[in-house]
Amino acid sequence: MKITHYCISALLLFAVTGCDRLEQDMLSAPDDATLGRYGLDTPKLGDKRVEAGKQLDALLNKPMQCTLGKTGLGDNRKAYLLEECSGVLVGGDVGTLWGEKLSFFKAVFVEDQLCSLELQLKTSGDYAALYDTHGKKIINLFGKPDEANTKGVRWQREGDEAVLKDLGDGKVGFEIRNKKVMQALHHKG
Repeated sequence: MKITHYCISALLLFAVTGCDRLEQDMLSAPDDATLGRYGLDTPKLGDKRVEAGKQLDALLNKPMQCTLGKTGLGDNRKAYLLEECSGVLVGGDVGTLWGEKLSFFKAVFVEDQLCSLELQLKTSGDYAALYDTHGKKIINLFGKPDEANTKGVRWQREGDEAVLKDLGDGKVGFEIRNKKVMQALHHKG
């Protein structure tokens, strides 16, 4: 199906600015083979806790609040170290990403590696301006989308997945995760 069929919704409904430009941006996007792991500019899935933690804390108003635990993965009987970190609300937001306010932030580390990020941006709701500012950057980070519909966009690789959603009222959700690890998590101890 042609990319233009998704122009109204693709990339978080940013395409209001023009189907031709969006189509060109998507066609010139990097292929999966040229991309590393999914992530936000510098912190990427699989990064070690210390490095990723510093980069993620730099986005936040206050350092991440983390809880430690243990988890099982799939049918493996071994307990793995699990750390779930979230942002602390200060004045209605937890931090800033790409010049937009973050209203929600959560990171999950398993065995000291970043396995999942969930973010929510509070924007003006002007998707045309958002695309002008961030659309090309997002396409360059994640490559050619695998799915696009009226609610958002999904990128998938063998082990990783990124989902960009329109949550309404100018709220934009990002979920970036290692599919295999996050699906295998089944209990905390």
